[in-house]
Amino acid sequence: MRSMQRYHQQTNGWSDIGYSFVAGSDGNLYEGRGWNWVGAHTYGYNSRGYGVSFIGDYTSTLPVTSAMNMVRYDFTSCAVNGGRLSSSYSLYGHRQATSTDCPGNAFYRQIQTWERYQSYLP
Repeated sequence: MRSMQRYHQQTNGWSDIGYSFVAGSDGNLYEGRGWNWVGAHTYGYNSRGYGVSFIGDYTSTLPVTSAMNMVRYDFTSCAVNGGRLSSSYSLYGHRQATSTDCPGNAFYRQIQTWERYQSYLP
């Protein structure tokens, strides 16, 4: 996480990690900017949502199932129940809002099957 923070601060010139939260395959969800600070994850959309990144390259493989379930179910349930996320939230892939390969082809195909995924940004 410190390496990601250094890269975002020193290379990108951001004040902190760009994402709101970061999911690791170790079963932990790390706080980047958290709930109270606008992220720098997706220009033009930062103030409209939370950016959750998964550590790794998911071009041809998926994150471990436990990490996906942690974000898909546990994180979102906690966020909704805590009043941080609307119960009618929508899910988008990073590439839908900016020119990037993120979250990787394999993972993007996977999140397109999730119940809250929306194919077009409002």
